[in-house]
Parts: sequence; C-alpha cells; structure tokens
Amino acid sequence: MDFESFPMPPAWLPLAFLLAIIAVSALRLFSVERKHGVKAFSFGRHAAIQNVAERNWKLATGLALAAAVAAWLAPGWELALGRPAWADVAALKWMSALVFVGSFLVIATAQVQMGASWRIGVPTEGPGPLVAHGLFAWSRNPIFVGMIGAILALFLWSPHIVTAAVLAGTWTLALVQVRIEEEALREKHGDDYERYAADVGRWFGRRRVSTS
Repeated sequence: MDFESFPMPPAWLPLAFLLAIIAVSALRLFSVERKHGVKAFSFGRHAAIQNVAERNWKLATGLALAAAVAAWLAPGWELALGRPAWADVAALKWMSALVFVGSFLVIATAQVQMGASWRIGVPTEGPGPLVAHGLFAWSRNPIFVGMIGAILALFLWSPHIVTAAVLAGTWTLALVQVRIEEEALREKHGDDYERYAADVGRWFGRRRVSTS
C-alpha cells in the first residue's frame, strides 16, 4: 500500500475532538447535577491536594487546546517547537484520528455508565455508589484511560516539546488523581472495593484470574 497517497485529514481535527471531549463532559456534569441534585464538580472538597491537581488539569487542558490551535492555524510554530518532518505524514495523522475517536467513545461511554456517580474530583461526602459494570468491568479508570489516549493522539498528530510535556503532565496528574479517588472509594466501600480492585485492573481493565 502506498501510504504517501493517503489524503491528509483536516488540520482542525485535534481541536474538534478536544472540544468535543470537554463539551460532553460539561453536559454530563450538568445532567448529573440537575437530575440527582449533587455537586458533580468536586475538586478540593475531599483532599487539599486536589486544589493543586485542579490548577494543573486546567493548565494541561489549556496547553493541549493551544497546541491543537497551533496545529490548525500556525503550523510554523510547531516547527519552531521541534516537530520533526517525518510527523507530517497522512498515515500517522489518520492513526492519531483513530486514537482520538476511540478515546472520545471511551470517555463518553464511561461517563454515561457511571450514572449518578459521575464526578470530577472527590466531594467531601465521598464518592457515589460503586460502579463495576460496562467498561468498569474491564478497567477501574476508563475515563482516565480515554483522557490519556486523547493526549497521546495529540502527540502523535504533532510531536513536539509542548505536546510531549502535556502528555507527561497528564499521565502524572492521572496517577495522582487516581490514588486520591481510590483512597476515597476504599473509605466508603471497604471490602466491596477491595474485591473489585482485585478483579479489575487499574488501567487497561484486564480481568485477573483468582487463584483461590
């Protein structure tokens, strides 16, 4: 197959996917708060470190959006940031697009499957009911997996120092936030969460075979 003959996908595609992920998350927050009467945006209400995490999540999001805008409207800036010439290949761009699609679908599906338990951060009263069905039967953190996947897609689309920094930062922030949420889940659900954690992987959701 002649990969050089691939048509180039539209340059606005990364920005469109990032905005779609933000939009679907915001709509889901609004839906949960309106339907269930809970404060779904809960950064800083369970642990002080979440205030730091919130600021850094916002910074990472802003940098990702700025990089996506540059990829669309100012490709010359990307070259100045170190984007290699081999990155401007249609096949690689389409691979990035597929990762974007998969990440968006994982995030949107997992948010719906969480139902009334969907939160950003951990509220003072702790997390909602334990969710262990759907994607959560195969990954304890499918939303974070989708978020990391989306930033990986952005890096594949335009690899340079900013997208690499955002990818590293997103991974680090996910590690911090996951541990905060796991602690809160253990406090609230006790043995039920321990059994769930023993059966389902933290990231990729591989079901573990019990040896008992």
